[in-house]
Amino acid sequence: MVIFVFTFIPLILAEVARKSALPTVEDFFLQSREMSLLLSFFTIYATWVSSFAFLGATSSFYSTGPVYLTCFAWNALFGLLFMVMGRRLWRYGKRRGYVTPTDFFNDIYRYRPLNLIVTAVMLLFTIPYLMIQLSGGAYLIETVTEGLIPWRAAGLVFYLVIIIYLWAGGLRAVAMADVFYGSLVFLSMLVTGFFLIRKAGGVETAFHFIMETEAEAVVLGGGLEADGPAMWLAMFVMVPVGALMGPQMWIRSFAVKRGNTFRLMPFLITFATIMYLGPILSGAAGRVLLPGFSQTDGLIPQMLMKTAPQLLCAVLLCGIAAAALSTANSQIHALAAIYTIDIHRRYLNPAAPDNKLVSVGKWAVLGASAVAYLLLLQSPTLILETGTMGMAGTAQIFVPTVGALFWKRSNARAALAGLLTGVGSLVGLAALMEMGGTYAGCLALAANAAVFILLSLGLPTDMQTRERILTYKATC
Repeated sequence: MVIFVFTFIPLILAEVARKSALPTVEDFFLQSREMSLLLSFFTIYATWVSSFAFLGATSSFYSTGPVYLTCFAWNALFGLLFMVMGRRLWRYGKRRGYVTPTDFFNDIYRYRPLNLIVTAVMLLFTIPYLMIQLSGGAYLIETVTEGLIPWRAAGLVFYLVIIIYLWAGGLRAVAMADVFYGSLVFLSMLVTGFFLIRKAGGVETAFHFIMETEAEAVVLGGGLEADGPAMWLAMFVMVPVGALMGPQMWIRSFAVKRGNTFRLMPFLITFATIMYLGPILSGAAGRVLLPGFSQTDGLIPQMLMKTAPQLLCAVLLCGIAAAALSTANSQIHALAAIYTIDIHRRYLNPAAPDNKLVSVGKWAVLGASAVAYLLLLQSPTLILETGTMGMAGTAQIFVPTVGALFWKRSNARAALAGLLTGVGSLVGLAALMEMGGTYAGCLALAANAAVFILLSLGLPTDMQTRERILTYKATC
């Protein structure tokens, strides 16, 4: 019954959203650029907090110690970046009619090869991250029902629910569902942590036990180790930059109604960081309750199944699943927008009317969900590793974006060369050198920026791009 209620509430909200929906591209993908502060915060927060932040965080605190404490810092950085860059993107988008990131690049640089690469990067690095959201949520449902609902069936149900409310109300339905999901995630993270640490004997008892048995689990490591300060700094940069450059965050920037929303976002996102007390305490409790546990992504479900009453366990695990669904719905919506605007309208049918494009967008929601579900049926990798790799890929978009917003010497060909260098370096370092996505992403981002800056300075000045950057900056 708990799972049924959890699944059904977004469908009720979808019906409410459907009554306000308009058959236009701007309404389906951007809520007619009229998103309020309340909806903006909840949909940004719920999209930002994923399986990566809940299951991945607890797994990291359990296996590598306090290095994940960088999450308190990266939440503040994400909020600041969203305020500074998001507000400019919002102003540009409102005046120039942007719907997707490629609209922005096409308007500033006007270079088709760059448009194609940006679209490809957005697609290729968002889909794997989408896959791990639903795999995490589906696994939780299988756990809480003790196998009565297999994870493949749970994943299919989640996709169907997302398709239904996206089809009904577009971004408006997503944002309304995210108010429910976001509230549930915040409370579940904290309640789970405090409940489990109590079962482990309390904060003082649990950490005293860890200090006596595995003191390294509460001490930051050294050098380039997975639990050292270099990893702390790399994650501090890579996670907020990668999340900010995800297509779902661009769309939220374009959808905001008033500019004051961006000024409040750093405070709101940073305040919400209190949620990470939950994973910290859950990870410490795991050292006491399940020492030597190897499948760390499943740490919280296993502990709750062993210690919590059935009803509480179901509610809390649905809260964890909400973290996955609230990110997955935004990513599916963003992928549908990319196909509809950047591929269908730009190349296949430029003359398509608005109502036709809305129909294309709805079918694109179904197509993106089907692709992600087929990938889900394959063996999913660890949430933390896949999440950092996905963010490292989208983070490469950061360099040409900053250039287009702030630097008058930015050059379209330099942007393309830098982006290709960054993505190529990321894939090469991660595959050939077996380097994790976080370190590989930082090195790739540095190479991307170096190529972009050097070529922008070395190539003849692109006067048209320069004039557009100066003109747009003057309006902010």
